[in-house]
Amino acid sequence: MSLIKSMVSSKSNEWATPNKLFCYLNSQFCFQLDPCSTHENKKCNTHFTIKEDGLNQEWSLNGSGRSVFINPPYGGHTADWIKKAIHEAKEHHCICVMLIVSATDRSYWHEYIDKYADEIWFLRGRIKFNGIKSTAPFASAIIVFRPIASRRLISFIDIREYHQ
Repeated sequence: MSLIKSMVSSKSNEWATPNKLFCYLNSQFCFQLDPCSTHENKKCNTHFTIKEDGLNQEWSLNGSGRSVFINPPYGGHTADWIKKAIHEAKEHHCICVMLIVSATDRSYWHEYIDKYADEIWFLRGRIKFNGIKSTAPFASAIIVFRPIASRRLISFIDIREYHQ
């Protein structure tokens, strides 16, 4: 019970991605931007904090696409980040890779992920976010949006080796 309470009643809704999980993803995608981070938990040198508001920034670099890692704040605006990722992928040629809660009952899964995601990776096990002693009380997934639609891939990834 204390874990769930600590995850949902924290002073912050920004949860730091486990370093090993990020390193694995980065080895696949070579990220250049982290648009929703703090200065302390950023995963890329180029990043936006809540003050810079990554939802209202262009993620490409001078119109040229970037590889973007998105671990959006866990506070009810996930759909906004998904819509932004789709827009940046299609309009600005970014590869957008998202770490989100695997809540397939949410409307955004059906309205956006089902229709536009190029890849969905369901993670086996639960993530242990940096700075948290126990695993999250929810399952997670990696969602990939590409500038040019690729094959739709759904896979299950065992993340146990990618914990801190």
